[in-house]
Amino acid sequence: MCVDANAGARRAARQRNREKHANFAQKKLQFFNKETSLARAQNRNVMGYSRDLSDAYVRAIYTQGKGRLRNQKLVANYFGKKKIDEGGRSRTFGRKQYQGLLRSQAEIEGVTRNMFGRNMAYAQEGAKRKFQAANAGARQKLGIPPAFGAPTMLPPTDRFTGFLQIASSAASIYSGFKTP
Repeated sequence: MCVDANAGARRAARQRNREKHANFAQKKLQFFNKETSLARAQNRNVMGYSRDLSDAYVRAIYTQGKGRLRNQKLVANYFGKKKIDEGGRSRTFGRKQYQGLLRSQAEIEGVTRNMFGRNMAYAQEGAKRKFQAANAGARQKLGIPPAFGAPTMLPPTDRFTGFLQIASSAASIYSGFKTP
């Protein structure tokens, strides 16, 4: 019969190793749940980005429609109030009113052009920045994956010390019998 002097330490090391594996499995599951949350957040962010772009486009289309309606009213007003040239000698008859119509039409076109040009670019850039910030925040919540760390080391078996203890006990028992 050999006695291992490090048997208790080995049992404790095995228990620490089982606890370490259990903790790692728990942290791994928590990280998996965070990854799932990240994927869901990214899907929501894509939908939000798409909606922001669509909203900007709808605003531009709405402005364009209002501009076309205003242009229609301007032309109707122009032709409704237009005077008829009855063959007089003026070469500039009705030019001022026509220039006013063209000026108003150019103003409407400028507003529409801005909505589809500069303002649309601002809206797209703003939506992109909002999307990137939301994704960065979601990735920040993810954190870093769990690391297992260093392995648990088992102490070596120590049968020599056990043998010495047995021998010492046997010697003390033997010496106890010898002395009268």
